Amino acid sequence: MEYITKKQSAKLDELMTKRFYISAEMMMEIAGYKIAEFIRDNFREREILIVAGKGNNAGDGLCAARHLSNFGFSVNISLTSPELCEKSLKHLRVAKTLGIPFVNTIEKHNLILDCIFGYNLKGKPNEPFNTAIELINKNKKIISCDIPSGIDSTEGIIHEPYVKATHILFLGMPKIGCKEIKAKKFVADIGVPKKLYPLIELEEKNHFTKKGIIKLPE
Repeated sequence: MEYITKKQSAKLDELMTKRFYISAEMMMEIAGYKIAEFIRDNFREREILIVAGKGNNAGDGLCAARHLSNFGFSVNISLTSPELCEKSLKHLRVAKTLGIPFVNTIEKHNLILDCIFGYNLKGKPNEPFNTAIELINKNKKIISCDIPSGIDSTEGIIHEPYVKATHILFLGMPKIGCKEIKAKKFVADIGVPKKLYPLIELEEKNHFTKKGIIKLPE
């Protein structure tokens, strides 16, 4: 499976909504479920802290919180920003309605899910995000949603601080900035039509014929 740039990632999202009528909300729901499924199937721990930013990456994590709760996990959520985008706010309301606990500090947990920044990060993380990243890094098992927060998705620039993920679950396609990062890497199917791939200069191919989550070579 090919790694894609930030430009290709943005074009993929645009085509999904404008060309194939698959809304961001639909993708977020699929992504949230796939994240939860990945965690359920790959970890014995049943306690997890989800650290969310304010963009769509946060929405993926907040959506995953609902599914993880349904899977029997003990879920806590930490928000690094009081402001969330509208799509993510919808999943925040769901989590609050379900009574999923919110915590004000990032303490040590068996598992941490990093959902602070997605592929659109511009420059070095600043406060309060850099402090959150430093606290996340005190944990042993860290899963990053789509890309570790603090890493440039195209150039692979590693800002300080950045999330030192032990596992990365890419959404749709792997991001080229993470190619040399030492972590266990996986890709989740979020319903990208194979007819879309040639429009971002990739081969038209069915990537997920056998599994909805693929492990990439280390």
